[in-house]
Amino acid sequence: MDFKDFPFGQDDNDRRLDKILRHFLPDRSLSEVYGFIRKGLVRINGKKTKENYRISEGDVLNIAEFLCSSDSNDQQNQKKLDSVFDINKIIVFKNEHLLILNKPYDMKVHGDADSLDNAVKTWYEKNISNNSISFRPGPLHRLDRKTTGLLVFSLSSQGARWFTENIENHIIRKTYLGVMEGSFTEKSRWEDKICKIEDQKGFVTVKKDDIKGKTAITYANPLKYSDHKGKKITLTEYDIETGRTHQIRCQSSIHGFPLLGDTAYGAKRQQGLSRNFYLHAWKLHFPKDNPLNLPETVTCNPDSDFLFV
Repeated sequence: MDFKDFPFGQDDNDRRLDKILRHFLPDRSLSEVYGFIRKGLVRINGKKTKENYRISEGDVLNIAEFLCSSDSNDQQNQKKLDSVFDINKIIVFKNEHLLILNKPYDMKVHGDADSLDNAVKTWYEKNISNNSISFRPGPLHRLDRKTTGLLVFSLSSQGARWFTENIENHIIRKTYLGVMEGSFTEKSRWEDKICKIEDQKGFVTVKKDDIKGKTAITYANPLKYSDHKGKKITLTEYDIETGRTHQIRCQSSIHGFPLLGDTAYGAKRQQGLSRNFYLHAWKLHFPKDNPLNLPETVTCNPDSDFLFV
């Protein structure tokens, strides 16, 4: 029987064999994968092993050639390669661990063939030399489709682990820019209990709920004032201590200053706006002397269609 060999790299370390095989055999059930391992159709370093074997760098995965003949992997990869979006145009920072992008307006992060996630995977396949079998880049936090600005993708397992741990512990901080309706005049700390609600069409919004809600904490600081078609507006800096869904949009509305154009959160409908609402992930703040050699602050200014720019 002929086998195909796939050497493991550093980013595969300590991953279970059965988990890694999901990348190679995505159309096979888990019970089928276990059967292939038991029958010796999948081996490590030429020897039969168990499904819970943990990989070490330098191990070689051997898979029976006929299992690799399915077109499913090629089809999945082609879907990723179908994206024509040029990631190089929106790179703000890159090293061996993280890729930080300026997410465009009205672009989905996940899901569709033209999502940013698929565009990054296409870019990764073409531009990054990585001997890992199992590692795939992916977004490490969320941004709404209509929110622009800094979005972080993993380029290594170490980078993914460190970023995820430190953003959950609030060691990594995020600063946003938003355009409010009205004249917001005082620097404020907002603390509210908010929760998600979903309508029958699957449209998600967030509302204040002191019983079921989770705590959201935002610091809002007015920066500049102007007007749009005779209505007062305020450019505001937001520092978020928590990372709830639609946190800034919801809390701005709760406190009487919804984002300009954000009718889902009580803003008045206005003509002549280039966006549904104006919210931009402006800065990321990292701890000094961090193990990924990241700068203490990464900044990305909004595009020219963002009011006040």
